[in-house]
Amino acid sequence: MIEDHSSCIRVSDTKICCSCYSKHIIKNGTTKTGKQQYFCKNCHKRFIEYYTYNAYRKTTNSNIIQLTKEGLGIRGTARILKISTTTLLKRITCIAGKICQPENYIHQQYELDEMRIFIRKKANPQWLVYAINKNTKTIAAFYIGKRTNKTLNAVIKTVMHSKPQKIYTDKLRNYHYLIPKEIHDTKRFGTNSIERKNLSIRTHLKRLNRKTICFSKSSLILGCILKIYFWL
Repeated sequence: MIEDHSSCIRVSDTKICCSCYSKHIIKNGTTKTGKQQYFCKNCHKRFIEYYTYNAYRKTTNSNIIQLTKEGLGIRGTARILKISTTTLLKRITCIAGKICQPENYIHQQYELDEMRIFIRKKANPQWLVYAINKNTKTIAAFYIGKRTNKTLNAVIKTVMHSKPQKIYTDKLRNYHYLIPKEIHDTKRFGTNSIERKNLSIRTHLKRLNRKTICFSKSSLILGCILKIYFWL
């Protein structure tokens, strides 16, 4: 939940380390702006009396996750949280780096589809290829790249590790060379769930809309945002 703190907690009030919560702290000079510095004898980290920069608030990361999942853009999130876009991008990258891809159950049915997106400009189309579990509707894997066998195979290999019973796709010719025939199915209505998921994703994330001027500047940041959106 987004909170509006008018002031931050001071170390002189709590008498504990901000990192390890140890009480073995001592004063360690002052900063150029006159703020008292402290040193922790337990974790050997140095910190100051209080931080006035909004990015240091404990709720910042949870707020970033909440706003990202609501589909707010980078600049919009930065304005609401009152932090710089550079700091926000670093935080998003850090949060996404700690997210682990969920393990897929074996002998499940999956739907696989590709969605056209844009990076930086419409002259540079990319494809978001992803798979969902047909029963749980969770995202099993995703990959961003050109519409090539390499991009498709990055997702297919992840799904194949879970020994799927069946993989449903559209009639794109590439799938016939990448998915074993005995588990591949292109029947009508077989990809209804993932097609509906495409609509939900485009609705929630403005950067993925069909007619929009909101483009992701890099596939790295887009991948981080999708990790947060899919797996948090």
